[in-house]
Amino acid sequence: MERKLHYNFIDVFKAPVEALSAKKILVMTFFLLMSLALYNIFTYASFYINGEKIKTIFSVYTFFPFYKIYFASTFAQIVFVVGSMASVLMLMLGFFSVSILEIESIRGNKFMKPEHAILKAFGRFKQIFLAELGIVCFIAFIVFLFTLLGLVTRIPYIGEWIYALLFVIPNFIVAILTLFIIVVFLISIILLPTVTAAEKKGEAFQSILETFATIIRQPFRWGGYTLLTLVSGKVASFVYAYVCYRSVQFIAWTTSLSGGKQLILMVKKSLSLLPLKSDVTFYTFQIFPGIDFSFSLAKYAKYSASSLSEYLMAFMIFIIFASIIGYFLTIIAVGQARGYAVIRYLKDGYKIENEEPQEA
Repeated sequence: MERKLHYNFIDVFKAPVEALSAKKILVMTFFLLMSLALYNIFTYASFYINGEKIKTIFSVYTFFPFYKIYFASTFAQIVFVVGSMASVLMLMLGFFSVSILEIESIRGNKFMKPEHAILKAFGRFKQIFLAELGIVCFIAFIVFLFTLLGLVTRIPYIGEWIYALLFVIPNFIVAILTLFIIVVFLISIILLPTVTAAEKKGEAFQSILETFATIIRQPFRWGGYTLLTLVSGKVASFVYAYVCYRSVQFIAWTTSLSGGKQLILMVKKSLSLLPLKSDVTFYTFQIFPGIDFSFSLAKYAKYSASSLSEYLMAFMIFIIFASIIGYFLTIIAVGQARGYAVIRYLKDGYKIENEEPQEA
């Protein structure tokens, strides 16, 4: 049974509803945790190589050490960059998994299992990696050419004349095109996984081509759809966060009716182990940055966990917290998938919903 699209902004506006799916949130949260784990391993390794006190940094930033991106040690900087790239690629696999679930749903296949989406994501890792590498290599090549031009200016007498003569054509034009490619490269973090998921052939060049075609031919529509997704996604994830918070309280209260008040205390102590003072936590529980409409977990910081069961409970609650961010990212992925289906139809007259579903 096909799910007909309207082929306008209404399809993207429905993204928060379509994203409110257990399997979509599950796969996105899975890749989010994998991405966070990679980032933490490489980042704390960078701190260690840089000669900083890991214990002090962890006590302040816990699992979200996002405050520093420059290290004095060159090797530490390399480790950090590699880790950051690996974590972003892992996040892109999450976007791919959610996108393929949504695209298959549009094609009529509503029953693709989350584990199949995850396996397909790892199977397409090479395609996504090579597509991103191709864009990076092209940018690096342009930088290399401009570096050679800098060497030309050292030629006595004529070097500066050559530099001045070529400054507008072709150097200035090439620089503008390169900046555009850099912007597309940043956009590709959320768009390229969707394009890859919509393509049944695992060709990196096709992913690059469709990504650039989407931005070049429909820049304002893509930008508008993405902005709509971000705004609606933040509101929806804030509501979801509040529901999760009250649900945890509800479980603690109802179980305490027979198990005693120590269960409520156990949950409170477990909440104290979460990164309550982190900026990530603060903005997760705030409807929009700069708008004073939020709720806080800071009151639980006064408690202190001691038993292993409380640490296990903290881990479980952390997964719930991760699912809040996972839901927001799921909305982005679903919005990209639905927006791409609309844009593909408007620019090419091609309906993804008419395609045959992929095999599970």
